Amino acid sequence: MKELRYIFNRLRATRVLENYSFMTALTVLNSLIAILIYPYLIRVLGKEQMGLYVFLFAVVSYLQVLVDYGFDQPATKAVAEAAGDKKKLSFILSHIQFAKFANLLFSLLLAVPFVMFIPVLKENILLIAAIVPLLFVPIFFPSWYFQGTKNMKVVTYINLCYRLLQVPFVFIFVHSPEHTCRYAFLVSFTMLAGAIAASVYIWRQGLRPVKISREAFITNYKDATPFFLTHLASNIKDKVLTNFVGVAFGMSEVAIYDLACKIVQVPRLFTQNINAALFPEVITDPAPERVKKILRYERLAGGLFAVLVSLLAYPAVLLLGGRDMMTAVPLTVVLSLTIYSWLVVGAYLQFVFIPAHRYSYITYNQLVALFSCFLFCTVGYVLFRSVAVVAVALTLSGFAEILFCRYLTRKHSLL
Repeated sequence: MKELRYIFNRLRATRVLENYSFMTALTVLNSLIAILIYPYLIRVLGKEQMGLYVFLFAVVSYLQVLVDYGFDQPATKAVAEAAGDKKKLSFILSHIQFAKFANLLFSLLLAVPFVMFIPVLKENILLIAAIVPLLFVPIFFPSWYFQGTKNMKVVTYINLCYRLLQVPFVFIFVHSPEHTCRYAFLVSFTMLAGAIAASVYIWRQGLRPVKISREAFITNYKDATPFFLTHLASNIKDKVLTNFVGVAFGMSEVAIYDLACKIVQVPRLFTQNINAALFPEVITDPAPERVKKILRYERLAGGLFAVLVSLLAYPAVLLLGGRDMMTAVPLTVVLSLTIYSWLVVGAYLQFVFIPAHRYSYITYNQLVALFSCFLFCTVGYVLFRSVAVVAVALTLSGFAEILFCRYLTRKHSLL
């Protein structure tokens, strides 16, 4: 208890607690809005169309990884270290937004031949076009900047306002499976509008665009590459599984698998905010004993959240999807264990590897997760041919990540 009081007092003495509170509020409010809309959507769009939207959204997400290119983590660190220096902040923001815009152009050119020659993409080109504007969001909405400046309350206010706009428009304009494109456009439009508002807010805080430096531009890519590879591996693991479910079992099964993922994602985002809020503070004082305490408490929190989600899986699926989606219950129970691994692995990456400048370890970890997941999934699919195999494979790969992180930490005496 003394250690808990000590940590709480330290948090209260800084802006970390405020930062965490607003990040958590943002997560909870977004989740509540999603919960409000989802039961209506699954009933008016149907499992098939909802699954198709999720399937194509996963495809577009590959391009979003390319747009982001792992810039966010190094940029958050740079912003936190700039400590209010507007000249440095202008330099950082200008270079990151320019790099992401360049990546966007490249990713769109890269996607054209795939859309033209893959039947499921070509047949649904209008739905893809309605989703694509989401690729502009990470350019105009630099959440990493707000995180680095410990000013997440602005993100919360802006995001909440524009997400709330979604709700009445969805109920007014989306009434049948034929309105899937309308729904996709509404999501893209409101999120992009919020992103632009956030970008305008930042630039009006005394920042000024600066000339792009070739050397800094190249350096940003070098620093971000390990994170890009990490995000690419993570995205491939998550999104390819969604696409695999669609190809192997059908779009209705995608909707069921996605519902299980959505239920688990609520506490996952809640717990991940702990690491995100602590990061700017810990990066300036990564004392081993401090990090060990954080790891202990996050293991406990991860286990408690996993148990809670398992207990609430049945009523949550019944409330959100109805009896037609009850096969999502066992998937939710299995995936609840990933909350523990996401939280613990995230703590190792942000509080052990990044402060030690061992960025390559983050990439290695994700490769372990990727290959172990595909191995478990392949073996399971050959033996059982069930969607549950995907959930089990994802869960086991999370524990493989934990073992690998612990191995690297002990081998190189990082704590």
